[in-house]
Amino acid sequence: MSLNSVDGAALVLPSARVLWAIPLVYLIMVTGEFLALTQIALLLTERGEPVFSVGVLTSAFWIGIMLASTCAARIVARYGHTRSFIVATVVSSLAFGSLVPHVSYSGWLLGVTAMGLAGGIIWVAGEAWLVESAPAERRGFFVGMFETSVGIGMCGGPAMLPLLISNHIAPLGMAFGLTAFAALISIVLLRQHSASFALKSSSDYFTSQCEETSWRSVALPLLAIAVVSGVLESGSSALLPAVSLRLGFGVSSAAWLGSVIGAGSALLPTPSGLLADRIGLRRALLLAWTILIVSTLVLTGLALTSPVFAALVLWPVGFALGGIGAVIYTLIVIELGHRLTGTGLIHAMAVMVTAYTVGTSIGPVVGGALFDFGGLAALAAGLSACSIAGWILTRRRVADISASLL
Repeated sequence: MSLNSVDGAALVLPSARVLWAIPLVYLIMVTGEFLALTQIALLLTERGEPVFSVGVLTSAFWIGIMLASTCAARIVARYGHTRSFIVATVVSSLAFGSLVPHVSYSGWLLGVTAMGLAGGIIWVAGEAWLVESAPAERRGFFVGMFETSVGIGMCGGPAMLPLLISNHIAPLGMAFGLTAFAALISIVLLRQHSASFALKSSSDYFTSQCEETSWRSVALPLLAIAVVSGVLESGSSALLPAVSLRLGFGVSSAAWLGSVIGAGSALLPTPSGLLADRIGLRRALLLAWTILIVSTLVLTGLALTSPVFAALVLWPVGFALGGIGAVIYTLIVIELGHRLTGTGLIHAMAVMVTAYTVGTSIGPVVGGALFDFGGLAALAAGLSACSIAGWILTRRRVADISASLL
């Protein structure tokens, strides 16, 4: 069998190898990504670059993902999950390698953008493959595990930075090594795995015209919520370490702040999915937004009245931003997996990734501009406004969607 797993054929009962290999590849890849992004952000900040410029470079990564996600559905439908995923991991590794010899802003900007373009294909191909491959009765577990692996990578990358620096190991070189290892794992495990899949006829796999229309009715009401989720989770994780440097913290403390944000992304998705199964998706989302509203309003108030305490509160607020952002996205993905299959699911995932990355692209730039303009108080007020907008959107657009995590 060829590597193509979508064009006229589908994967019926994937072995456990796919369900565990995809999160593993993501864990290693995301660790390398956030190690590199954090290192570059801190280096630029130490050089005296404006926080806005740091935000622009970080946004370039997410803009690359966003641009790739707009055509990812067509690429996966033509070349299959397996081929698309493996080739994209190799390209991503090469893009990481291009970061190592550069010390200039423009060189890093180009390399980070290329990383994002490859990452968009990896994201859509891998996540859609895993969501559809997972048994319905365990889909919540595997999606939760996938999102947890991403959160651990977001946490582990920045956490590695002070350890690497203290041991005189080049962080960008380590990031390249991690991504190369992830590409090797995808080649060894997933390429060999393709031969064990059984075929289904294209009429069984490809969704009917009615189903192709229905994915829009499922996904479109959730797009704005995904945008806000991206602003709060990945946007904040990339920007807040640089902000903490401007507030007087050391490099190690700034890196650990990035780890705290990633820890929230790692720890909260699975238990929140279990909670949503009990109280429903809409209530779970409203509860998540409420926690964020309270957290960011407290940060805003302290920034205006007691800047010293506000800087300390960045850690629990960062945990909430990373964790709740991941929770919201996890619940959306589980819902899509339960309600869609085939090309309908691929299209919905691509659109959702695009929406999420719009948020992650906007977040660092706008957040950096707010901080340069009005300090921590302005940034915190912007985060509060995003959280309130998310609460309102959820209340208006998620009225009839119930959680189905098992």
